[in-house]
Amino acid sequence: MGDAKFVIGWAMVGRAEFAYLIAQMAVSADMMDKDTFSIVIWALLYATVFAPFIFRKVLARYVAKNFKTEEAEYAEDGAKEAVH
Repeated sequence: MGDAKFVIGWAMVGRAEFAYLIAQMAVSADMMDKDTFSIVIWALLYATVFAPFIFRKVLARYVAKNFKTEEAEYAEDGAKEAVH
């Protein structure tokens, strides 16, 4: 999958709505104690808040790396055509 795996992964980190529901259901069914529930909620909150910022950086690096390469190849192909 290459470098795109990091972009896709960080894009999905902020999608924690379902995890909140699962954590709430686990604590309601006595499958998780209150201390663990607090840790899970704080971890989800942390991930939800910071994921967009990290995703922006990862995406910017991905675009800079992959599209500069494509532009350079395109310019190189154009130069070859001009010579012929």
